[in-house]
Amino acid sequence: MRSAYALRRWLAQEVLECGIPRKPPKRATKSTGPARNARYRAWIRSLPCCLCGLEPAGEAAHTGRDGGMGQKASDYSCVPLCRNCHTQNADSYHRLGRAEFERRHRVDLADLVIRLNRHWVDVGCPAMSPEFRTSKRHELS
Repeated sequence: MRSAYALRRWLAQEVLECGIPRKPPKRATKSTGPARNARYRAWIRSLPCCLCGLEPAGEAAHTGRDGGMGQKASDYSCVPLCRNCHTQNADSYHRLGRAEFERRHRVDLADLVIRLNRHWVDVGCPAMSPEFRTSKRHELS
């Protein structure tokens, strides 16, 4: 059985003697989503947990709000958290939510993200993404 589109094309060709053009191929477009940098995330994971001090933290928690629907926030909004502080404990980031997590643990995630980004840029990490260097230090809060 033919699809509705294929049937319309066939009918137009047979009855009207004119073809309906094929659908144009979908263009491969560059992703416009949040910035990604695997080396930056690896560096964040190598740092001690910003709450309990476990070294290395092992997880890069995305804390930004620039992800959009169904997308993680920019990698440049990550903070180092151990597994317990990130997802496992009752007072972890994912269980409490950002606002309650900041209030309960007395931590300013936006300030921490800015300080981490400054350190990343100031150290001049050779793995630093060029789009990060030229941008206006991504929206972090």
